[in-house]
Amino acid sequence: MSSELMWTLILAIGLSIMILSAGASVPGAFMAMTAFISLTFALLAVRENKSLRAAGKSLNIVAASTARYMGLVWVWGALGLFVTYMFVLPEWKDWWQFFLAFSVAGVLCLFFAATHARDATAGREDQTMLKLGRALAVAQLAGTLITMAGLFLDPKKHFLNVSKPEWAANSIFFFGALALAVISAYALYADRAKS
Repeated sequence: MSSELMWTLILAIGLSIMILSAGASVPGAFMAMTAFISLTFALLAVRENKSLRAAGKSLNIVAASTARYMGLVWVWGALGLFVTYMFVLPEWKDWWQFFLAFSVAGVLCLFFAATHARDATAGREDQTMLKLGRALAVAQLAGTLITMAGLFLDPKKHFLNVSKPEWAANSIFFFGALALAVISAYALYADRAKS
């Protein structure tokens, strides 16, 4: 099964279960599906990164794959917020700001992936773009760790606190941040191990 088909199935089935569980007021099922989707994307990203490196693919191709999966997680988060708060839990007013921010981050990651793929096709290895990618991965790793710590330590924003209207968003934030942290950490570790 191709990666694209697997992504599509995970997104379609996962978002459907998230919508149903949010609509039925079953936060545990919503959180479990959010965790499942996020960690599945992270594991697929690590697996593809490993296989590309083992096959001796260029750094551009590896970076394109990493950025594509990062973009997928951001886009998934945006879609999750949109369907949950536009159609199911409309009481949290701030969802659209995060939806826009996640959408922009996802598009930027996908643009970055396309740039690396284009360089690989042309036989170029742009060191500036590769260094920028590493710097962005470090920044993203730091940001996601801070986000997870905040969502875990603050009882008002804890991702398990379902008494607030943003409980579903906090679940998406926490597990999306976890997926991005895993993808970023593995990419940085693999780059360092190769050096």
